[in-house]
Amino acid sequence: MVCAVPHALVSPASNYERWYEHFLRNRQTGSPLPWDDSCQLSTAERALVARSIQQFQLGEWANGRGLRQRASSNPCFAADRFFQAALDLFIQEEQGHSALLGRFLDREQIPRLKDDPIDHVFRRLRKMAGLEACVTVLVTAEMLALPFYRALRDATRSNLLRCICLQVLRDEAHHLKYQALTLRLLQRPISAGGRAIRLVLHSALFDGTALILWRQHRAVFRAAGWNFHRFWREAHRGFARLQRMIFAEFASPAL
Repeated sequence: MVCAVPHALVSPASNYERWYEHFLRNRQTGSPLPWDDSCQLSTAERALVARSIQQFQLGEWANGRGLRQRASSNPCFAADRFFQAALDLFIQEEQGHSALLGRFLDREQIPRLKDDPIDHVFRRLRKMAGLEACVTVLVTAEMLALPFYRALRDATRSNLLRCICLQVLRDEAHHLKYQALTLRLLQRPISAGGRAIRLVLHSALFDGTALILWRQHRAVFRAAGWNFHRFWREAHRGFARLQRMIFAEFASPAL
């Protein structure tokens, strides 16, 4: 369900109007995927990627209730009438990724996971955290999803899986910009020292999560020709890009 925005009530200084329009446009103009492709995973490919796709399918799904509640009461966003509508569309886009992966699992007759220990930990962290920490956890997962989906794209001969990965990668690249804006607004009133402490803490969270990701999904990376050094380098390039976006001079983001 799309959250409509009454234009007569909207402040002209909205930081999220362009994001609302972007998510709405992306929802309406998505490219069709080759679901009729007869090629399925081989036995070896299925053994290689099944668990990883199961875990990411579960991790991509969230109802976003806690995030909505925290954001709705935050003074950074209360006056921006496009914020909630854009957030709703963002959450729906993430749920759409989960639906795509779920449909692929069903097609390949791979059961969906109902629970996973790592996913459980991250969900608990988000529930316990305030808005800024919650967004930081989410964006950490988004950053590390990028190298994973690039590897998954090349790990099998499935054209359908490749197209799914390409669509998710396009969406996630925009998600990082969207979440960087949110973190920038949240950190704008904070002193330079406070932002430096946040950077150190985020870096520690990122490194720990990256090591877990590699440990759990290294077979997929290796099948795509990635070694640990390449994974670590690409992951940290993404982290550096995100920090540049967060600490950039405040301005409406270019999509």
